[in-house]
Formats: sequence, C-alpha cells, structure tokens
Amino acid sequence: MNPSDLYKPDGVALTTCLVGAPGSGKSFFVKNTIQDFMKNKDPKMHVLYVCPKHEMEFGEKSITSLDKLEKHMKKYRIHVIYPDPEMVEDHVDAIIATVFDIREVNPDFKCCLVVDDAQVFLSSRRGASPQFKRLALVGRSRNIRFVAISHGFVFSKELEGSTSFIIHFRTLMSPLHVKDAMNRYGYNPEPFIEPLNETPYAHVIFDVTSGKSSLMRPIEV
Repeated sequence: MNPSDLYKPDGVALTTCLVGAPGSGKSFFVKNTIQDFMKNKDPKMHVLYVCPKHEMEFGEKSITSLDKLEKHMKKYRIHVIYPDPEMVEDHVDAIIATVFDIREVNPDFKCCLVVDDAQVFLSSRRGASPQFKRLALVGRSRNIRFVAISHGFVFSKELEGSTSFIIHFRTLMSPLHVKDAMNRYGYNPEPFIEPLNETPYAHVIFDVTSGKSSLMRPIEV
C-alpha cells in the first residue's frame, strides 16, 4: 500500500487508525511511512504530529509549539507538538481548532493531523470533545486527514462511521475486543493474533470500505 493512502487528505478517504501495544512497531512504522509520504513536493501539504508522550521527532527542527505553529509552517512541512501534560486534553483541542482556523484563511492548505495516544481522548466510556468530533466528521471536507494512534482498538461512535483504514499491530485482544472489532468495524482480528505475536513489527492493513484484510511483513527502510 502506498503511504499516501493512509495520510493524504484527498477529500475522499476518512480516518486511519493505528492500533498496537507499546513496542509493537507503531512508531517505527509511522515515522518511516510519514517520511516517505512527505517526499511529495506539494508545498501546501503538511503533517502535524501531536505526541503526548513527548517522544516523536522528525529531526530537531520538526519540534514546535502551538503558539509558533503558523510561523513554523512557513518554513517546514512536518511539525511535532508536545502538549502540556497538565492540560493535555484542552491543549490538543486547541491544536485541532488552530488547524481548522489555518484552513479557513488558506483554502489550499492540506494537513494530515496525527494524534498519538488517541485512547486518552476517544473511548466508549465518554463522548468525544467537540473538536475531535469536528476533526473526525468534518476534516475530510476541509482537506484535513485524521490519523489516530492508540494502544488498543478505539471504540468511539465518532470513529466507527468515519474510518477508512485500520493498521493493526500486536496488541492484547480479549474475546470481547475481537467481538467489538467485528461488530463496529467489520474487522476480524482473531486469525492474525498469532502471526502478529510471532513476527515483530508485522501488521495487518484492513480496508474498512472493502472489508479486505492483508497481513504485512515489517516495512523495510
């Protein structure tokens, strides 16, 4: 699969969800496929990576802050923001709102907004914030592609109807999780649990629209 299928805001594809336990290969996959994707020469195409763990970077100059984001975008196309751990939810909401504000005054602006640890903000136990609802439900029409990264499957009604791809790495799967993945996304992870556990960094790409699952070997760099 071409990385543009996962990250490109083309007005058609919806959210991409990456699911996997710590150490399963999510960060390695995301970092390398985003770098590959951003070899495109489109000056209006940006990737904004929100990392609550304060770990991801695409080189020292990729790291910025919310108040410096617009200035950073004039010089670079990959941006990493580490939200304030003391007010992480409000900070991430403000980041989402800012991306939409930038799009409103720049109609040609295109953005892939990657949110790590998405399980912090989206779950079945509570509703998503208005900004996350806006991102999941309206982003496509504004050329803003949402990529959610989490330790486990995110069962949130805002994502269930607005997801194009699930990238599944090794993760803990109870019978209830298997059932919920099938009922909510149409994806049956059970046949892949053993192969994912046996091969580090292997992953499954599930196309929600077609219902097709493909077991993939670890990416080569």
